[in-house]
Amino acid sequence: MKNSVAAKSGGCFPGSSTVTLQDGTEKAVKDLRSGDRVLTADDDGNLIYTDFIMFIDQDSTMRRIFYVIETDSGQKITLTAAHLLFVSHNSSAEAERRMSAIFASQVQPGQKVFVFHGERSRLEPVTVKRIYTRSHEGSFAPVTAHGTIVVDEVLASCYAVIEDHDLAHWALAPVRLAHWVSSFLFSSQPPSSAQNEGVHWYSKILYQLGTCARLRFVHCLGAGS
Repeated sequence: MKNSVAAKSGGCFPGSSTVTLQDGTEKAVKDLRSGDRVLTADDDGNLIYTDFIMFIDQDSTMRRIFYVIETDSGQKITLTAAHLLFVSHNSSAEAERRMSAIFASQVQPGQKVFVFHGERSRLEPVTVKRIYTRSHEGSFAPVTAHGTIVVDEVLASCYAVIEDHDLAHWALAPVRLAHWVSSFLFSSQPPSSAQNEGVHWYSKILYQLGTCARLRFVHCLGAGS
């Protein structure tokens, strides 16, 4: 990974960050439960409400350092260094609405992030005014069916550490499939209770597989030299 700071920090939001539910109300990230439908965006940047599936990671007590990214219009999104945030291409008016995901630690003032304007019911590219860090107790990494989420009115990826949103979304495909099957089979049952704290078991498996792959790659390089 290119960004060692991001690699060491994981990817989460503070528990006090808010999301927008389908009924228009706001809810703290830490209070999300299976069955909630939250505001997200599809691959084309169109707003859509989709299922909250699980937390990749959650810890209500650990204090961590977060990046606070503030826009010209006053929105502030708070997330860890390794969390992916969508920024726009600034080369032309048409390209401005095209999104790419980069680590929060790589975002620079003058770049544009995508902000939800409720009155217009759409995302708008807005310039980043300043960036600073702040300590918070508690960290939560929610995953939605679309792999994106609007947090504190700013569009972010649900993923972190892997510097490729599409690859991360593909890697979580089995989790989404299991959620859809469970929703179909048990649609008449109430939403499940709160998820236990810690890193989700599936995320641990992905991390272990990735570590093994990197070790094999390094071994091959050594054998070939």
